[in-house]
Amino acid sequence: MFRKIIPILIIISLNLNCVTFVFYPENFEKIPVKTVSPSHRKTIEVSILSKFFDDDIEEPPVLHYQKEAETMIKDSILKAGYAVTDTNGSANTADYYCEVIYTHKTYPHGGLNVISGFTLLLLPSEYSTNVTINFTFKDKNGKFLKSYQRSAETYNWLGWLFLPFMPFYFPTLEIDTMNFQLVGSILKEARKDNLLK
Repeated sequence: MFRKIIPILIIISLNLNCVTFVFYPENFEKIPVKTVSPSHRKTIEVSILSKFFDDDIEEPPVLHYQKEAETMIKDSILKAGYAVTDTNGSANTADYYCEVIYTHKTYPHGGLNVISGFTLLLLPSEYSTNVTINFTFKDKNGKFLKSYQRSAETYNWLGWLFLPFMPFYFPTLEIDTMNFQLVGSILKEARKDNLLK
């Protein structure tokens, strides 16, 4: 019985010893979540293109990752106080139109990961990601109005050393917060430029 439990505990602990630290560009202003009643929300029609890279090599499209990125962008727009509709080719009554390009680049640090594996994660392993979000706003006729871009970088650490930090820097929560901050910052600047009201 004890022999069966140890591998399960090791697998669970390896998954829980991961932390993520997010680094925003200098002078990046964080955005609060807006609570706007659904009847007062302006609608943004979005068309989302996702690109994923592993060590600067573009990966073939994976439907699951594309859906995940699309959901994240839409959720971030909702949190920023707007309603979202999909581009569907028919006449739509959206207040604003935009094309979104979501670029996610992962940089594994191979040598460190090999050493970490040999030490059974006593020495932590690390990989970094760079996320760039580009919003291009257009009018109802498809005429270009303005484009905005934001990016941030994350460092993800895996190892026993990070067990005390895990509850405070849990990867999924940190990445969701980072994506909302990037989208919210774009929408805030678009409001300042009178593209969004």
